[in-house]
Amino acid sequence: MRITRGFTPLEIRTPIRRSGRLPERHGEGPRFAGSQTAVRKRHRSFLTGPVRRYFSHGVGFTLIELLVVISIVALLMAILMPALMRAKDHGKRIVCSNNLRTMGLANTMYADEADGWYVPVMDRTLGDNRYWPGNQLYRDLVGYKGMKGGSGDEWHAPREFLCPSDVISIKERPDSQWDSWLSYGYNLTDWYFSDWFGIGYAGHRNTTVPGPSGELIFTESNDWWLWWWGANYKDGWDVLGHDTITPYKQVGTDGPTLYRHSEGVNLAFYDGHAAYMKKEKVFIKEAWDEGRPGMWSVFKDYPPTKAEQSKLPRP
Repeated sequence: MRITRGFTPLEIRTPIRRSGRLPERHGEGPRFAGSQTAVRKRHRSFLTGPVRRYFSHGVGFTLIELLVVISIVALLMAILMPALMRAKDHGKRIVCSNNLRTMGLANTMYADEADGWYVPVMDRTLGDNRYWPGNQLYRDLVGYKGMKGGSGDEWHAPREFLCPSDVISIKERPDSQWDSWLSYGYNLTDWYFSDWFGIGYAGHRNTTVPGPSGELIFTESNDWWLWWWGANYKDGWDVLGHDTITPYKQVGTDGPTLYRHSEGVNLAFYDGHAAYMKKEKVFIKEAWDEGRPGMWSVFKDYPPTKAEQSKLPRP
């Protein structure tokens, strides 16, 4: 009869307290050798730190720990969001500045094509295209050719040439009386007190702008034209913000300048360059009261006299 040898009471595998090791089984060598701690480490080597702590014992985050994590995330968002918003606004400002630089350079090229005459605010001899937004030569020089200009291809600017911060033009928000989805207006200050509409022409020649780098031609607006008083932000922009044409006329700041970029605005000058200014530098009430127009007019004193107005160029 075959006798199978079993374990005697003396061979029962009990841990040796002093070393924590298991005695070897007969015939199996060092397979079971080693401390229980070492065996546990080998089988759980993929778990480390907090992961081992929570998953090995089946425990999740406590409420306090979860609240701490949420608080940290909220703090980081509060720190980062203003910086991200500033970066986004700066990007929009750069796009807008590039648009105005393109318009300014197109104006200088127009003068090359038109015997020194800059694109006019209005030229009645051009018929339906007498106002600058409809001037076909100027639209082609800017780059509008082949692009749709909103619902009115012969007046409104293509979406690619709108200021990214101009929510009125981008959304084609209608006004109660006039729509002008251009983002930018032409400086009409020199002709504002003259009978330019009756004369049928308003525009400068390169010989009548003594300092083209310091004379404003285009800036941000909700209308196709603008003038010095319309830049009065206390009565206009600070009250109405992003709004259409008629509300600005109702508060007495028709032809407004809109300070869309961190309370500042991009401007294009007759020499073709563009610049950014804060509203406090664009409109200075003391200069208005004293009749010192600066970049807003070729006249040194404002408003000009009848004799000075008569010197405005006409083709």
